[in-house]
Amino acid sequence: MPIDPVCGMEVGEETEFKVEYEGKVYYFCSTHCKAQFEANPEKFIKERHKMHSHGHGRKRHGCCYH
Repeated sequence: MPIDPVCGMEVGEETEFKVEYEGKVYYFCSTHCKAQFEANPEKFIKERHKMHSHGHGRKRHGCCYH
């Protein structure tokens, strides 16, 4: 299941909130998270990569913007 790169929440691929960036599709839980990503995608891609490269597991965060 895809993970929202902004808030870390699991998101279904059927969500209406998605963006294709550099050939990859990113999925979001809300318009708020999608807008944050679109404003600065590199920030969220780097943060997500850093979290995984340090051996931290996936975290399930709640998002208050549903």
